[in-house]
Amino acid sequence: MTSKLHLVFGGRVKDPRTLDFDHTTIQVIGIFPDYKSAEKAWRSAAQRTVDDAEMRFVLTHLHRLLEPEMLSSPL
Repeated sequence: MTSKLHLVFGGRVKDPRTLDFDHTTIQVIGIFPDYKSAEKAWRSAAQRTVDDAEMRFVLTHLHRLLEPEMLSSPL
């Protein structure tokens, strides 16, 4: 079984209603071994740019990309 890895990244979006990132502004916050630590990093990054509507940070589940059959299992 693969570790349940999580990626937190963000950057400037072209439209605040989407996740269409300007690829030149992407910031990788990190890869985390569990949801709790990834969420903490996501909240911290998002809070630093809370007043900038064009900055977005997301938390992605890398383990779901590595093992698609895990999609039906809980986080």
